[in-house]
Amino acid sequence: MRVTDRLVFANATLATGRAREAAQQAQELVSRGTRIQHPSDDPAGAGLIVTFNMSSERFAAISSAAGAASDELSAADNALDGVGTALSRARELAVQFSNSTYSQEQRAGGALEVKSLMSQIVSNLNTRFGNRYLFGGTQDDRPPFDPSGVYGGTTPAVARTVEIAPGVLEQSSVVVDSMSADPANPANPTLLNTLQALQLALQNNDTTAVQATLDGLDDGIKQVATTRTQVGISMSAFDTATSAARTASGDDKAHASKQGDVDLIESSIQLQATQTALQASLAATAQSFKLSLLDYLR
Repeated sequence: MRVTDRLVFANATLATGRAREAAQQAQELVSRGTRIQHPSDDPAGAGLIVTFNMSSERFAAISSAAGAASDELSAADNALDGVGTALSRARELAVQFSNSTYSQEQRAGGALEVKSLMSQIVSNLNTRFGNRYLFGGTQDDRPPFDPSGVYGGTTPAVARTVEIAPGVLEQSSVVVDSMSADPANPANPTLLNTLQALQLALQNNDTTAVQATLDGLDDGIKQVATTRTQVGISMSAFDTATSAARTASGDDKAHASKQGDVDLIESSIQLQATQTALQASLAATAQSFKLSLLDYLR
């Protein structure tokens, strides 16, 4: 073989090798589905993938926590609805039995109903969701109110908070320590003190004292309504955060995938092109070196 033939053969072999390598790389890319297998493949792209994945996980955690907080507040709202209903009934009894036409026995019966209503309210304020008591502040592992209605939760009451966006916190529990009975100061017009005063007034058949509880009952009803409004606002914030964080998590996951995954259409076209180039290179090489034994013997 002449030097020129050897040079042509070497160049053709090199070109074919490059074409084969390109085809193999394209085939691996399509089969693997990812363009970044190791950080060294694309350091900047690999860094972005890590960043997007971390952000996606954080938003997923925010969405989960916000959803759980909304569920807890929904349970708290249902409990407060029960408190409001019981208070409204207590007010009806106070209005009814402040009328002088009722007998002592009838007021005594009313006192028993008020006692039952107070037990219902305490039970509602001791509502448990999962393994957490909802109205004890950060101390949520035991009932916040004793049977007499005295608050025993976190003092001073501290509400729990949950992240609704990176660095943004929203109150996730309801503070109700101001509703507590106050044995040391029975004149303190708290919600549960007022109920105890109504029960005592009915037991004593004291219509003036019964009537005196109306303002406190009205204040208690307003307090519950205001608290439920605040709960509703927080629930709305958590519901919005749940949806927004879920969307953000999905978006970041998609960005990470876009950084690391191959474009199947583009990579398939590239694979076809490299395979075509390889076949063309092989055909050209074969055509150039159709040498017979006679050609070598010349």
